[in-house]
Amino acid sequence: MRLAPSLATLFAAALSVLAACSKPPTQFDTSLETKEVMAHIVNPSAVALWNRAGDWTDESGIHDLAPISEDEWFAGESEAAVVAEAGNLLLIPERVRRLNTKDTDWIKFATLLSARANDVKKATEDRNKEAMFDSGGKLYEVCVSCHEKYYIPFLKDDDEPTAAPRRNDD
Repeated sequence: MRLAPSLATLFAAALSVLAACSKPPTQFDTSLETKEVMAHIVNPSAVALWNRAGDWTDESGIHDLAPISEDEWFAGESEAAVVAEAGNLLLIPERVRRLNTKDTDWIKFATLLSARANDVKKATEDRNKEAMFDSGGKLYEVCVSCHEKYYIPFLKDDDEPTAAPRRNDD
């Protein structure tokens, strides 16, 4: 028996819908609030990454913070990768829905977070301390811009911004 073309098309479409419905949608566990994702994933990795670039001066002179060993360079790559993937965590639909869904800045900032962190990762892969410093600065600019909009305005009087951990260079 041969079906009419329009009936065959309708039948194929119905099968496609049934096949799509049979696959459960991906479920994300978003029990960690965005504030916790920032505090436990983004901030520690970003701060550690920034502590690997630039220099600081004390009474004994100027100290370069750039990695010197392969282990330090690899740690920088890993930190940059964590920050890059954290941008994706911030784009999980449930986390975006918790904000004003008409607000496209959140998506812009999270996307830029990933892109700029990937630039830092590339610089660490290339073992290029100047590019690591420059791209780390551009990553920092994204973080500051996002925090100006989403973090600072919502601080309570008793909340203090989390201070960056200091590097121990004993």
